[in-house]
This record gives sequence, C-alpha cells and structure tokens, in this order.
Amino acid sequence: MFEFLFVIGIVLAFYGYSVMKNPHVWGDQGRDEIRPENWNGYVAHNGQFMMYSGFFLAALAALDVIFTFTSWLYCLILLGGLALLFYPLAHWMHEKEGKWWPWPKHKKKK
Repeated sequence: MFEFLFVIGIVLAFYGYSVMKNPHVWGDQGRDEIRPENWNGYVAHNGQFMMYSGFFLAALAALDVIFTFTSWLYCLILLGGLALLFYPLAHWMHEKEGKWWPWPKHKKKK
C-alpha cells in the first residue's frame, strides 16, 4: 500500500506544481463560474492545494512504513490535514468571488 499512496502523492504534487507554473494545464474546469480576471489566481490556488495535498499524502505513506498507525488516527490526521490545506483556497474564493464553493450548484427541476 505504501508504494501506491507514495506514487499517487508524488503525481499529485507534480500536477499541482505544473498547474501553478502554467494555468493552461488546468483546462476549463469551472471557468464559467469564475470571473475572468480571477481565473489565473483561482487556478494557481488549486495547483498549490494539489501540490501540498500530494506532499502530505506522500509523507503519510512514508510515515505509515515507519510507524504502525491505527486506522482512526490515520484517518484523523488525513482529514485534519486536508481541511487545513483546503481552507486557504476557500478563503481566497470567498474574498474574490463572494462565495465559498467554486463549483456550480445545479437546481432541481420541479
């Protein structure tokens, strides 16, 4: 399991780094919901989130080899770390776009 999580973490880190350096790597995901003047900053923050998430996942995988974690502690650290990593993007979205959630909300038809 270590190898899988470590490789996934490194791939996420590389993808996030490449998105931070070249926003065109991100594609058009969510472009309709973001103002054009904020688009590059939004993509850079998403890339930074992906990069830090990848490093965090790779570090947890490496620590999993060294130590024997119980499953609840592992999940607690993982969820807490992801919440701490996601907060800056949500805060930036709230400042720039006036909302916390960058993806469109689909309204149900009645």
